[in-house]
Formats: sequence, structure tokens, C-alpha cells
Amino acid sequence: MAMYREKRFEEIKKLLAARSELSIEDIMKAVGVSRDTARRDIVALDAQGVARRTRGGLVSLSFGHTIPSYSARLKRFSTQKTKMAKSALTLIKPGGVYFIDDSTTLLKLSQSIRQPVTVYTHSLDNAIALSVEERVNLHLFGGKLDHHARFFFEPTMLETLRRIAFDAAFIGATAIAEDGVYFSYMEDAQVKQAAALSARRVVVVSETEKFQIEAPYRGLELGQITTLITDKKLSQTHKQWFAPQTQFLLGD
Repeated sequence: MAMYREKRFEEIKKLLAARSELSIEDIMKAVGVSRDTARRDIVALDAQGVARRTRGGLVSLSFGHTIPSYSARLKRFSTQKTKMAKSALTLIKPGGVYFIDDSTTLLKLSQSIRQPVTVYTHSLDNAIALSVEERVNLHLFGGKLDHHARFFFEPTMLETLRRIAFDAAFIGATAIAEDGVYFSYMEDAQVKQAAALSARRVVVVSETEKFQIEAPYRGLELGQITTLITDKKLSQTHKQWFAPQTQFLLGD
């Protein structure tokens, strides 16, 4: 029995290394145990100091202290990202003019658009996805490519963004704090800020894990957000950070 328990722990640790966050259901499914056994394993792994216990499962010790790379983010939460992208797609209307940024969730949105719309983006991957849809009038901002985050930037882009009246700007958060939405790169934060100021509607998509992550550059104030799309319901504390008129949508 002890060997079996140790093997379970090894499997859980491998899965946690790949995904950073596991729910009780994830553990039950991965190692084939009951809910009570999964809970006991969570307590034991937390006590061993190999992971941190949460209300719903386990997170890695580095969770909330580091920002995953673009490729790593793309592999994680694929079901949730698809659901959030589906909710975002309901806000796309024929004939609209939109800014779509370099979020991995918004890449899924870009892959789903099948309507005659105009889209501006600085994301290499969004541009590739949208280029195959002839009904999309695509504008890709140029400049220097950041190979890690896969977006283009040049200072003149900011002035161009200020001259465009977007029906909506779709923005993916790197981190959310009580005083705003934060991003990993200063130039990227500037782009999102300029797009948001030019948009009639600011739509931010964010997994709820982003409330536990820190990033260095603030791009938006929470009061600027018209619609927030998340993978789970926000806690009452987090919900109170936003303006009363903010619309909250779940990916479903």
C-alpha cells in the first residue's frame, strides 16, 4: 500500500509540474482514487512541502510567482480557453471594427471568427489565424517582433491606435490587481492602453488564476473594463474591485 501511495504521489507531482494547478477532480481522474483519498493525498503533499494546498486542490510552489511562456500558456487550460473564446465571439458583430491582442485565449477567438469584420492586431499568431478567413479585413501592425511573446511593436503604432474608433478592444490579462490589469512587457501594455482608450467597449479575458499572478506593467484601470470574461465565478472580494456597471461573463 505504501508503494502504491508513493507511486500516486509521483504521478501527481508529474502532472502538477506540467499544469501548475490541479483540482481534486483532476487528481481523482489521474490516479484513479476516491475524493476522500484525493483529499488525503493533497494534505500529505502540502505537508511534505512539494505543493501548496488550495480550497479546490493543489498548486505548484511557483504558482503565482512566475509568468508562464507563451507556448506553455497555450498548452494549459485549453478547455477553459475555448469556452472563454466562445463567449467573446458572441460580442463580435458583422461590420464591426475590433482590436484583438496577443492573448492565447484570443488566438482561439481569432481562429473562430467567420464574419465580415475589420480586425487590427499586433499579434503574429492572430494574424496567421485570421489570414485564412477572406471575410475578415485584417490589419497587422508592423515593427519589431518579440519572439518570446510573438507580438510586433513600434512607437508609431500607438498614435495609429488612437485614431481608430474600435467597436471593441479584446484584451487578455497577464495579471489582475485591485488597481488595474498588468502585463509582462512595457510596449505591450502601452499598445493595450492605447487600444482601450480608442474602444467603445473594452473586453478583458482572464482565467481567475490571473488574480494570483504579478506582472510589472499596468496597462488598464479596472474601471475601463466594460466586460470581463473569466473561466470561473469571481469571489465577492474580487468582484467588488470592478465598477458596478461591469458585465461579467463566464466561458461556457
